[in-house]
Amino acid sequence: MEGRGPYRIYDPGGGSEENVSTAFERLVEENTRLKEKMQGIKSIGELLEESQVEASKLRQKAEDLVKDNKMLIGSSSLEDLVETGAVGPDPSSTQATPGSAQPDMEARKSPPSGSSSEFEIVAVEAQGFSQESRMVLEQLPNEDANLLPQLQQLETTLSGCAKEASKDQVFVRMGYMASELKRLASKVHKNEQRTSFLQTLCETLHSENKELRTKLERDLEQRNQALEKLRCENQELRRMVTLSSQDNGKREAAEQQQVRKQHHPWRGLRRNGAAAEKSLGRGELEAKEKKVKILEHQRRELLEVNKQWDQHFRATKQKYEQKVTDLHQELADARRALTELEAEREQKQRDFDRKLLLAKSRIETEEAKKERLAMEVRDLQQRMRFLQEQLAPVTRQREYQEKEIQRLNKALEEALNVQASPPPIFGSTMEPPGKVPQQELLTQNELLKQQVKIFEEDFQRERSDRERMNEEKEELKQQLEKLQKQLVLSNNQLRASKDDCQREKEEKEKLKKLLKQHKQASGERLHAEPLPGPLGPACPMYPYQYSPPAAHPMYHGFEEWQQIRYPPPMPNEHTPGQNFHHFPPVKFLFHLLQPEYPWRPPCAMARSQNSQAVSGMKPVPK
Repeated sequence: MEGRGPYRIYDPGGGSEENVSTAFERLVEENTRLKEKMQGIKSIGELLEESQVEASKLRQKAEDLVKDNKMLIGSSSLEDLVETGAVGPDPSSTQATPGSAQPDMEARKSPPSGSSSEFEIVAVEAQGFSQESRMVLEQLPNEDANLLPQLQQLETTLSGCAKEASKDQVFVRMGYMASELKRLASKVHKNEQRTSFLQTLCETLHSENKELRTKLERDLEQRNQALEKLRCENQELRRMVTLSSQDNGKREAAEQQQVRKQHHPWRGLRRNGAAAEKSLGRGELEAKEKKVKILEHQRRELLEVNKQWDQHFRATKQKYEQKVTDLHQELADARRALTELEAEREQKQRDFDRKLLLAKSRIETEEAKKERLAMEVRDLQQRMRFLQEQLAPVTRQREYQEKEIQRLNKALEEALNVQASPPPIFGSTMEPPGKVPQQELLTQNELLKQQVKIFEEDFQRERSDRERMNEEKEELKQQLEKLQKQLVLSNNQLRASKDDCQREKEEKEKLKKLLKQHKQASGERLHAEPLPGPLGPACPMYPYQYSPPAAHPMYHGFEEWQQIRYPPPMPNEHTPGQNFHHFPPVKFLFHLLQPEYPWRPPCAMARSQNSQAVSGMKPVPK
C-alpha cells in the first residue's frame, strides 16, 4: 500500500442513485481485482525467496568446489612425488572475470523507484553470487587443465621408482601411488561433474531471475495503474458528492427567497404549493441521506475488510519469513553434517587402503618368516641325521670297547689267580728248595710284575675311555632330545600356520566378495545418469541395510588390530576416473585389491628356541 493507509471513500450525499450504484459495483470489482493481484504478488515473492535459496545453495557448492580444488593442488602425495609443483591459474582468466561479471551486474539492477515499499526487491545477494560463481567456474577449467601434466609427471616418477627401487619397496610405493592416483581421479571426475552441474544451474537461475524480474515489473506497473484508477474514481465520487450538496443548498435558498418575495392574494396557495414541494424535496433528501448512510456503512465494512486483509498479509509474511530463516538454519546444519560425513568417509577410506597395504606387507613378511623357518627345519633335520650318522659308529666303538674291557678283566682275573696259585709247571717240576735257581725266580717275579703293570695301565685307560664315552653319549642324548623337541615344536607351528593360512584364505574370500560389491557399487555410480526434473536433497538417505563386518580371528602378536573396523559397502563410492584409463600404474591397484598371499602369524618363540639350541650345541668329536 506504498507505506500509507488505505484510501477513504467518503460520500456525504447529493449524487444520483445510478452513479452511486455503479461506483459501488466498480469499487467491489476493483477490490476483488486487487485481492487477486495481491495473491499474485505473494506467489511472486515466494518464487523470489526460492530463487534466493537456490542461489545460496549454488554459492555454497561453488565454495566447496574451490576448497576441493585447493586440497587437490596442495595434497601431500603430489608434494612428495611431483618435484616441479602445480602451475597456478592463468592470469588471463582471472583478468577476464571482472569483464564477464559486469554484464551480469548491469542485467541485475534494482527495480524502478516507483514500486511499493513492501514489495521492493533487492538483488544484492544474487549479484554477489553471480560474480563469485562466474569467477569459480572460470578458474575450474584452468585447474583441471593443470592436473593433466601433474598426472603425467606422477606416472613418470612411478616408472622411475619401479626401475630404481628394490622389489619390496616397489610394491609398497606402487600401492601408495595407486591409492593416491585413484583418489585423485575420483576427485577430478567429481570436479568435472560439479562444474557442469554448476554451469547449468547458473544459466537456469540467471534466466529464471530475468523472467521473475520482468514479471515483477509488469505486475508493479499494473498495480500502479490500478491505484491511479482508484484515485481518479475516488476524486470523481468526491466531486460528485460536493456538487450534489451544493445544488441542494442552492435550491433550498432559492425556494426560501421566492417564498419571502411573494405578497399577492394567491399567497396561501403558493405557500401550500411550496410546502408540498418542500415536503417532496425533504423526502428525496431523506432517501438520499439513507443511501449515503448505507454507502457509509458499506465503506466502513470495506475498510474493515481491507484492514483484516492487511493484518492477514502481514501475519502470513512474518510466518513465511520465520519459516524461511528456519529452513536456512536447517540447510546450514545439513550441509555441515554432510561435510563432516564426507570427511569421515574419506578418512575411513584412507584408513582402509592403508590397512590393506599394511596387511599385504605383513603377509609378505610372514611368508618370508615361513620360508626362513622351513629352511631352519630342514637344516635341523639334516643336522639331526648327521649326528645320528656320527652316533652310530660311536655306539659300535663303545660296544667294542666294552667287550675289550670284559676280555681284559677276565685276563686280569686269570693273571691274579695264576699269581696267587703257582702254575702246575713249577709244581710238577718242583725240586728241592736248595736246587731251584734264584735267578729264574727273580726273572719270573719281574715278569709277573710287568704284566700286572701293563694290565693296570690298560684298565685305567679303558676306564677313562669308558667315562669319556659315557659323557659324550649323554651329551649326544641331550642334543638329540633338544633336536627332537625343536622338531616337534616346528611341526606344531607348521600345523598352526597351515590352519591360520586356511582361515586367512577364508577371510580373503570374504574380502574379495566385499571388494566385488564395492566395485559393482562404484560401477553403478559411474554409469548412472542424472534424471531430469526437480533437484533432490543434497544428502539422500542410504537405501540399503548395513551388513555387519566379519569377525576376524585373533592371532598372537596382532592384538593392536582389535580396533580395526572396516567400513560397510556403500553405493556411489570411489567412482573411477573416466579420462585416465591410459595410465599403466592403475593395474597395481587391482593387484593390491586381490592379494594371493596366505596369512602367517609370527613365530618369535620358535626362532628364539632355535637360536638357543644352535648356540648351546657342542661340536661332535670325530
